[in-house]
Amino acid sequence: QERTKFPDEDKLVIPDYMKEILAEITAQARQSSEINQRSGVSVRVSISNFETLLGNALRRSIRNREEWTCPRVSDLSFIVASFAGKIELETFEEGRETRLTEDLTRRAVLRIFGGYFEVDDLDAVVTSFDLGNRAETGSDKAAADYPDIVKNIDGLARAVRKLTKDKRPEVMASAVEFILEGLHLSRKLNCDRSGEAAVYKR
Repeated sequence: QERTKFPDEDKLVIPDYMKEILAEITAQARQSSEINQRSGVSVRVSISNFETLLGNALRRSIRNREEWTCPRVSDLSFIVASFAGKIELETFEEGRETRLTEDLTRRAVLRIFGGYFEVDDLDAVVTSFDLGNRAETGSDKAAADYPDIVKNIDGLARAVRKLTKDKRPEVMASAVEFILEGLHLSRKLNCDRSGEAAVYKR
């Protein structure tokens, strides 16, 4: 099955780790006891989640007048709508689909993060937060704001380089969010969320 084509696809940059996270969400869903596996989790679910992710990234790049469109971890919260309508839960309970999708997403991000980084290798980043640094991210935040985060957090530039040599702010923004969320899910950083914004701290 083919996904929907987006305008300006030549301006689209999709990091491997974001593709891997989406695939892992589907894999986790196929193993979940909360989802009716007789109904199954189709390939269409992955495609639909991919379209939702790209759609939100595209909206951001248009709104912020950015040259490139690159999905981030903060865009994953928007897949609830595309995911919920395509799975059948074993038991019905108000809000359960949302909670399950968020749980599957967290597990997928942590698993893929573990494939790219050893948490101990990011000690310099964690220590920088110990010294009182904070980092604010979000699906609405302009990519141009992220190089400052990289500059202010010791060790983050090196971690970003391990993921990508691409210097475009849109790509760096995606890498920064993946690293910070991975550290949060590894219980190395705290995270305060408000709407689509997240503040990482110790």
